[in-house]
Amino acid sequence: MIESNMMTLETPFYRRLSESQLQQLHFATLEVMERTGIRFHDEEAVALLKKGGAEVTDGNVVHVPSWRVEWALSISPKQIILYDMDGNPAIRLSGRKSYFGNGSDLPYILDHRTDERRLAVLQDIKDLIRLLDAIPQYDFVMSGFIPSDISPEKAEHHQTMAMLENTHKPMVYVTTNLPNTKDEVEMFEIAAGGADALRRHPYAACYINITHPLRHNPDSIQKLLFLSEKRLPFIYRPSIVTRGLTTPITVAGFLVTNNVAALSGLVLSQLKQEGAPYIRCSCPGGTFDMKTMVGLHSGPEVRGFNEELAHFYGTPCFGLGGSTASKVVDQQAAMDATLNLITSALAGGGLIHDIGYMASSTLGSLIQSAICGEMIAWIKEYWKGLKIDDETLALDVIHEVGTQGDFVETAHSFRHCRDDYYPELSDQKLFEEWINAGGTTMKDRAKAKVEKILAEHQPPKMEASVRKALQKMIEKK
Repeated sequence: MIESNMMTLETPFYRRLSESQLQQLHFATLEVMERTGIRFHDEEAVALLKKGGAEVTDGNVVHVPSWRVEWALSISPKQIILYDMDGNPAIRLSGRKSYFGNGSDLPYILDHRTDERRLAVLQDIKDLIRLLDAIPQYDFVMSGFIPSDISPEKAEHHQTMAMLENTHKPMVYVTTNLPNTKDEVEMFEIAAGGADALRRHPYAACYINITHPLRHNPDSIQKLLFLSEKRLPFIYRPSIVTRGLTTPITVAGFLVTNNVAALSGLVLSQLKQEGAPYIRCSCPGGTFDMKTMVGLHSGPEVRGFNEELAHFYGTPCFGLGGSTASKVVDQQAAMDATLNLITSALAGGGLIHDIGYMASSTLGSLIQSAICGEMIAWIKEYWKGLKIDDETLALDVIHEVGTQGDFVETAHSFRHCRDDYYPELSDQKLFEEWINAGGTTMKDRAKAKVEKILAEHQPPKMEASVRKALQKMIEKK
């Protein structure tokens, strides 16, 4: 069923785990949390967990009892709403609903003008966000690239500014430490009209990476505690392309270990602030190509399992899809992105991010992003529910036309002839018509779309006073 840009996976969807398998994974997770424990490199976190009933050994190894996990699951939000910058609900993150967005922190761009790979700059971020703002299939945005022309100390501030200036869609942002997190939140508060306004209508969620599922690093913990206290949404995610390194190489062992990370973060967030808007990571997890040691993001092995755990717990989730290992916009790029995008959507992946990622998460392309927008459009159309009523059954029309006529001239056909999905970039002409129109490829047409949007699309203008306040803050940093 489609409501605006919301896709609810009522039909179809698939299950990759049975209820008994989910229970096995859940109880195995609880056993690890209580028996093995999780090391938290933060004194406040350890104190909160100890006060919440956990046993602490070796200084900061926390053994979380199962009842505390069940408590956290019972009180954490089952729906998190992200608004657009105009204050309208844009994403209702719950259940098997899926929303689509790009990713962040790619060092390289495949320049759509030259087809050359080069280091990304700040203007590339602005161009990408403006492109995604104009493509309605994208429901949220991330900063896309690391700007090589900005110092690392100020890069995150400029990435946030680029998003604020070039779209009103919900945002997911990434920060490297607590001071930068506080700065980015302050920027979002300025743009929203104050801290209370942002809390009431949050339009940005922080994406927190932890370094190891059983060893939570200080920066990630501190960001979780800060955002929990402010009641601002955040995603807490262990690294996923690490099977055989930070988790067992077997899929079941990987799922348990990363589920420990997710549930321990959830417990901590709820102890800090009951009802903190916690979004769990439900990304699929690959391992490394044992020939090249390159992380495999597009493999089939783990797809759908992590999402099943999120639905088992009823927790809003953060998924991954639409990525490729290909270094160019080619058949492999289309195949990889299509397969892992549609499987993530089938699994109800929540905030499905990293769409348009290339070269194993090191390269981005505006052309690939535009093509992925077409894939999303197809998927959203595929998931429209079937409407059955007198108008769609058309029994009177069938009876009127009968066995001697046809339906092409009926008023009914005229009313519904534009109901079907008509692609923008895919060519459906006859061969001769395609030749006469220039014989273009999908890549050609996507490039033309990118150039047209960048030449013509103007995102909503930011108020001059808000821009001045944001720029003043950035200059001080």
